[in-house]
Amino acid sequence: MRISTRIRLSAIFAVLLATAAGVTLMVGLQSMNAAIDRSRAITDSLNDTFELSMLTTDYLINYEPRAESQWHAKQDELHSVLVAVEVTTETDRVLLNQMTDDLDQAHVVFSEIAAAHQRRVKGEIDEDVAIELESRLTARLLVLMQSMVSDAVQLAGHAGADARTAEQATILGVLLISGLGVITMIAIGVSADRSIVRPLEDLRKTASRVGRGNLDVRSGIERSDEVGELAGAFDGMVTNLQRSYTMLQNEIAERRRAEEALHEYKDHLEQTVQERTSELMVLNEDLQRATRAKDDFLASMSHELRTPLNSVIGFTDLMLKGRTGELNDEQRRQIDMVNDAGKQLLSLVNDVLELTRIDAGAAPVTVESFDPCEAVRRLVEMMLPVAEAKGLSLTHTSDLDLPATIESDRGKVDQVMLNLIGNAIKFTDKGSVTVTIRRHDDGLLAFDVRDTGIGIPAEETERIFEHFHQVQTSALSGTGTGLGLAISRRLAEALGGHLTVASEGGKGSTFTLTLPTVYVESTDETADTSS
Repeated sequence: MRISTRIRLSAIFAVLLATAAGVTLMVGLQSMNAAIDRSRAITDSLNDTFELSMLTTDYLINYEPRAESQWHAKQDELHSVLVAVEVTTETDRVLLNQMTDDLDQAHVVFSEIAAAHQRRVKGEIDEDVAIELESRLTARLLVLMQSMVSDAVQLAGHAGADARTAEQATILGVLLISGLGVITMIAIGVSADRSIVRPLEDLRKTASRVGRGNLDVRSGIERSDEVGELAGAFDGMVTNLQRSYTMLQNEIAERRRAEEALHEYKDHLEQTVQERTSELMVLNEDLQRATRAKDDFLASMSHELRTPLNSVIGFTDLMLKGRTGELNDEQRRQIDMVNDAGKQLLSLVNDVLELTRIDAGAAPVTVESFDPCEAVRRLVEMMLPVAEAKGLSLTHTSDLDLPATIESDRGKVDQVMLNLIGNAIKFTDKGSVTVTIRRHDDGLLAFDVRDTGIGIPAEETERIFEHFHQVQTSALSGTGTGLGLAISRRLAEALGGHLTVASEGGKGSTFTLTLPTVYVESTDETADTSS
């Protein structure tokens, strides 16, 4: 028989023994628990019977209403306990029924004693007759109580005997099955030693000799079971190992030659990396020079464009004011279009120049102490006429625990806030624009500009901060330069803060500028080139 078959049979037998022991123990424990529960219930009834007997004596001595009410309460409790008691023999059932009947009779007799006492107290019957009646009833009640105590004691004795019997039967069954299991385990151990342990020990010794370098040794075990298969596989492995050892020696020699070639390639690769690194450094310097040239070009072109644009705007303003002669309606309309286009182009040139100055690091931060609430109030008053011209409400609020002053660049803060308030008024047709100053997380100060305007679609909330990007709306498509928010975000970052937006199309927008209360100049050398 194969070892695996013997092991499986042994395991099945062990499982059956364990199952039998478990079932025996479970059944025994259930019997013991049932007997213990019966004993506990009967003990409770015995205790309640003793307490009822004591309450009976208490009442017969003092005849107090308190003792009477306690007696009835205990009688009801004892009756509930007796109803809940479960018995297993006919004898116990007869005793339980007798206790229940005696308790009912005791209730009747006790009630008659109480009634006779009340009648005697009230003088409804003669004193001697009442005393004689109470004496007979008292004797009857004491006999009933004595009978109940006797029955309860017998029930308790029977319950204890049942519990001991169940305990002994459980212990005996478990011991028998455990003994059988021990004998079985001993037999399995002896069989395993002969069929598994000893052959494996021989195989271990053979493996130890192979491990010391003797590849000519073999196990010599020839059997048809799993140990024989393992020994055959081991002998085959040693044969293959002996063959592989010869091949390994050849491979080691080949690898040594490959390592020598690899060292030569590594030296060449390091030289190549150094050459490419030098080329990248040169390219980086060229890129920086090109970037500076681009910035210089944009700044120069912006300055060159502003002069003629200012002239165009100035001359058209004079013509619109009639300084150069009267204009008909068509001439006024055309010149007004030229004036608007010139102003829009000048705004674009100014924005490009401002963005170029920021990128080139030519817009340094000038730190000063100022009151943020006063600064916002002044900006709101400045923009109030623009809002009222559109019929909008422009207000500002602030938290009570704000710092009296902050240290930052007031000019740049005003520039960002004016752009945010102006955009809110521009993109709001009705409703209100509210500016709020509040405490933010991590000790920052937050400036919220909330409007009830057209809102921003979810897919556009980040793109609006890109250069020259504008949200396409039917009402204001093509207005502005598309650089205001990009400049505002770059200024906010230059001040150590952030500019974010929360919006939903058609439901208004809230732009939030967060700033530190004290500006700290960045020490990151790469900050100027990160953009």
